[in-house]
Amino acid sequence: MFNVYTNVQFSPLTPDRRGLSVNLSFDAPPGRARASRAGARAAFWESMSGKRLMAGGLIALVWKSQQNVAVHLGTISSSLRNISESARQSPDRISSKIVFFDPAVDIRILNVLKNPAGDEASLKLLIEAPVMFEAIRPFLEALRVEPESLPFKQYLVQGPPDYFTRRTIAPPKYAQLPGFAYQLASLFSPEAGTDDLKMVVSDPNSVAAAREALKQSRLDPSQAEAVVDALTREVALIQGYHSVLFISYFH
Repeated sequence: MFNVYTNVQFSPLTPDRRGLSVNLSFDAPPGRARASRAGARAAFWESMSGKRLMAGGLIALVWKSQQNVAVHLGTISSSLRNISESARQSPDRISSKIVFFDPAVDIRILNVLKNPAGDEASLKLLIEAPVMFEAIRPFLEALRVEPESLPFKQYLVQGPPDYFTRRTIAPPKYAQLPGFAYQLASLFSPEAGTDDLKMVVSDPNSVAAAREALKQSRLDPSQAEAVVDALTREVALIQGYHSVLFISYFH
């Protein structure tokens, strides 16, 4: 859900406890926000506390100039009282102070204030995400930095359609330890008389022998293939009645 405000105009920059803030004015949303009585307009914004133009909320200024479109993010620094007072001043306009993350936006706005004629043909929209920026800041900051170690990152990123058909998927790291072998005898019924069936993932002959032997196990052929694939790859997608993703958690 987003709130969109049209016909954005700039007012001079003012100092703010978070930096420089820009006073923006824009069209009030239709309906009660444009009531003829100032008190009714103010009451609308007071009833929207936490839903529209809340202090600390995340906003985006979409600025189209000729063929260029830029999106500038920031937060609302005006209080609910400031919003309500601005509603009392005009039946169809609202003003709010915005602190942008990128200081370069402030410079661009200053240039427009010095030369308004150079920006007459531009289109500016204010898009509000009704969420407190501080609540999502940790998640956004984490997305900006790649962790030193992210398991299976080579498989989680988006690739071309034939990415996995051309890529060799390595066995689980624990299965590559010297002397490690899977013991698959438990997959056979007691009547089969199979007491020992080891599979070493680094030995193609051992994997092939296990794959062939499991055809006589308690598993049906598709299940036998799925087990071998899951044990010999650190990531394996098994498709049947249900799609199951097997991942080696000992990666």
